[in-house]
Amino acid sequence: MSEGPARPIPLPRPHAVERLQLALLGGWSLHCDGAGVPVSSNGQRLLALLALRGRTQRDLVAGTLWPANDDQSALANLRTTLWRVRRRVGGAIVGNGAEIELGSQVSVDVHELTSTGERLLREDPVEPIADWAAIGHTLAKQDPLLPGWYEDWVLAERERLQQLQVHALEIAAERLVQSSQLATALEVAQAATVVEPFRETAHCAVVEVLLKQSNPAQALRHYRRYEQLLDRELGIEPSRRLRELVRPMLGDHVRA
Repeated sequence: MSEGPARPIPLPRPHAVERLQLALLGGWSLHCDGAGVPVSSNGQRLLALLALRGRTQRDLVAGTLWPANDDQSALANLRTTLWRVRRRVGGAIVGNGAEIELGSQVSVDVHELTSTGERLLREDPVEPIADWAAIGHTLAKQDPLLPGWYEDWVLAERERLQQLQVHALEIAAERLVQSSQLATALEVAQAATVVEPFRETAHCAVVEVLLKQSNPAQALRHYRRYEQLLDRELGIEPSRRLRELVRPMLGDHVRA
């Protein structure tokens, strides 16, 4: 007896879209009302790209995510991925024309970090920042963008975000010194050197805070570690500005 045509396997029903939280810092995750939402690897890449780039033309999205494919094949992959994501999480991606973007219901942790960093960089005097310590701690605790992802577009966005983060940390450390919050200033400045180990302005901030704390020996140890890092990895020495900071402790042993 014929069993008739096989019934198609139904796809999971889309999750509600009232609250979607997309996390890219420290690893990819998507939550809907607190519950994790599983998404395919291509869907993860698509959501991450739109979170980082904003509203983008379809052909640019396809070419970025599938650079080894020809245009038609890449666009076909994009259509399939879009369909699957929309079936899984309705409203996560919007736009039916030449451009697509994340839905307004999706919050992204990177956006919060970016807005905080940009606010520090412009520091609107009309709306001064009330709690530099809280801002500094928030910036210092941020994890790297999508660790383990090595595609060119991710590396470029990670570098951009790191530069914004370390610059904002330096500004926060400077403001904390001005308000005599030296312990927090040191923590924030040290966080900047973790984000960008070779960035000399961050190391200068650490040394300056240690000297203001009357810890010349610790400042000198930090300088020596940085000096050795530069010599070992890049074959260069610290700048004159940093050498001048520690000169009183070394006298003629530090070259001008």
